[in-house]
Amino acid sequence: MNRHAVQSMMGTGGLFAFLAVAYYSIHSALYVACASGAGVALFLICLRRVHREEMAMRSLFCVMALPMLAWSLPAVRLLHLAMCFWVPVVAGRREHIAPLYLFSMLLLPPLDAPVEIGGLKLFDFGVQDGLAIGAAVAIWLKFRKSESAPRRLTSDGWVAAFLLMLGLALSRETTATNFLRTTVNLVLDLGLPYYILSRGVTSTEGQRMALRWLACGGVALTAVLVLEIWRSWPIYNELYGQYNVPMMLLVKARGGLMRAGGPFVEPTSIALVLAMCFAALSLLREDFRSALRHSGLLAITFLGVSAPQSRGAWIGLALASVAMAIYRGRWRSLLACAGGIGLSLGIVLVTAQLSPTFAEALGLSDGGANETTTYRRDLFEKGKEVFWQSPMFGHSMPRLNVLLADLRQGEGIIDFVNTYLWIALIAGSAGLAIFIGNFLDPLVSLWKRRRVLRRTPGEAPAAFVFGVLVMLSEMLFFTSFGGRPAFLTLGLFGLSATILAKPQARRAPLQLVPDGTPLRA
Repeated sequence: MNRHAVQSMMGTGGLFAFLAVAYYSIHSALYVACASGAGVALFLICLRRVHREEMAMRSLFCVMALPMLAWSLPAVRLLHLAMCFWVPVVAGRREHIAPLYLFSMLLLPPLDAPVEIGGLKLFDFGVQDGLAIGAAVAIWLKFRKSESAPRRLTSDGWVAAFLLMLGLALSRETTATNFLRTTVNLVLDLGLPYYILSRGVTSTEGQRMALRWLACGGVALTAVLVLEIWRSWPIYNELYGQYNVPMMLLVKARGGLMRAGGPFVEPTSIALVLAMCFAALSLLREDFRSALRHSGLLAITFLGVSAPQSRGAWIGLALASVAMAIYRGRWRSLLACAGGIGLSLGIVLVTAQLSPTFAEALGLSDGGANETTTYRRDLFEKGKEVFWQSPMFGHSMPRLNVLLADLRQGEGIIDFVNTYLWIALIAGSAGLAIFIGNFLDPLVSLWKRRRVLRRTPGEAPAAFVFGVLVMLSEMLFFTSFGGRPAFLTLGLFGLSATILAKPQARRAPLQLVPDGTPLRA
């Protein structure tokens, strides 16, 4: 065989390999687009016409175009660049920027990659960072050309103190460049979501619109999670290999079923966020065509909450439902909710006694779920001992890695699955007080406003923020602080700030009285 024949065969083989990869990528993207598109279409069918016309084209375009874009680009930096322009281009009008940002940030994995100059790492940048930068710049430009957004300086102060505390704590005993790198990451991951929701939502209708888009995202994610479980296929893990982005990818299972993680990759995080989506949907009955359609969507979204098999999400969702009912003064609803929770709990416990597989899926057997419980208990006990060694200022992360070395898991990490304990360990009592203050300030202020908002369109967004903050304040005892749950937590602080903010008084025009003296109307 001559050299030209070999080169021809190699070229043909390369072409076939390229076509095979392209087909496989399109195949995965089509599965995701069709599944999430079906979820969004079902959500739109149930909406009232005025709301359906408002969000139909944008929501369907997002769930169809984002997967095709993610699976077709040749480099991850191109995807990051596209995300910087995504929200401003698709949103169009100012009032759509923050809701579209909330929706879009749910649909793709982060795909974080370090930004480096000459081998020096500057910061990490990913899909969510690109979306946040685009949305924040668009909001800044829109408001610069019009009136200023209402703001609440108390909320700004609490969040600024929290970000500064985290930056100092995480970079302690390291270099100045590491402090700058940590600060940039915190601003991108936590500061921008707060800015977008606190400055980009300026009216009660805008607040309800944000809840609608979040609820729609929950239905879309549910469809993807059902697909993953049905096919036992962690679809989004492929993107890390396609773009050569380093990531510890673990596929977890309980009771013979995969714990679906969807675009979050990790099941506990997506269960927490889907509980938020369920809470938003539950408060929007007036936005749907009938109670039956609304109840059907709630059932579908609850299926999504259950798909990752996270016990914490079920408990948190029950707590949020009770808190929202109390906030709205819906005592009959509260009794019905308590009765439903009690009945469901009884059915679950009886079924778990009869079915070992079901018990394993719920974490009620002696399987892997109990190992997780044992790890949390060991972390808490050991963490208390380490905390009292330096209760005022805490410890640096390098020192914590030494003091808690016996808690290092098989993945080679110490998993701080108790956020309050983690904050106390890295920042001491003062840092923990700042963190708790970020929750208490909006909760107390929203509670004081409940009578003013009662039976008004603004009641649903306020009840949502109140209920979900109560839920998070409980769930963070059993969940680490990071990823999209952390982004959305800061977003909730921002949404509470815009609910509690008093619109700035506009300057009235000057008028002249008969003697020529200027008088302000």
